[in-house]
Amino acid sequence: MRLVWILISTVAVVTAATAPFLWPFARPAEDESASGPPPVELERPYYVLLPLLEVAARDPDGDGWDTGDSPPDLYYEVFWQGQRVFKSATKDDTFVAKWSNSAIKLGDIMDAVSIDDSIKAARVTARANQPIEFVVYDADIGSDEVIGRWKTDLGTLRITDQKWVQPAPGIVSAVCRVIPLDGVRFDTLTK
Repeated sequence: MRLVWILISTVAVVTAATAPFLWPFARPAEDESASGPPPVELERPYYVLLPLLEVAARDPDGDGWDTGDSPPDLYYEVFWQGQRVFKSATKDDTFVAKWSNSAIKLGDIMDAVSIDDSIKAARVTARANQPIEFVVYDADIGSDEVIGRWKTDLGTLRITDQKWVQPAPGIVSAVCRVIPLDGVRFDTLTK
């Protein structure tokens, strides 16, 4: 019985100590009101990315995405001011894709690399009535197929993870993460 209490106590202490780093958006900052995460501030720069995305099991015609009924090879792009400002890595054979905020390639170790250079997200400035567009693709050998696309007003985003349910045909759900470009906390980048 004593071993059980030691195990429970150890798990509780480890969980309490690591929770702020594992779930930084789940806890409000000291200066946040109880009404939820703050909205973006206009004319301020942010990182914007889709860390989690789920697509429909079938294309609009009811067919599988790839030959042999295998899941699609997913990637997404972010467009701002009419230009592509970010393209994600491709996640092969999946209906649910997860992307990290940051990545360092093996070649980066040889050169000096900044944390900012390792961040894998669009960099945009929040402005009222200015759209940001997300386009999700199935990477194919011939040509890539658009699975879904949608726009949202940058001025309506919040500094947090926000989940969109069916933001576009073909997209079951998408999580959008918004992180201030200045004053980035390391724990928000390694989620």
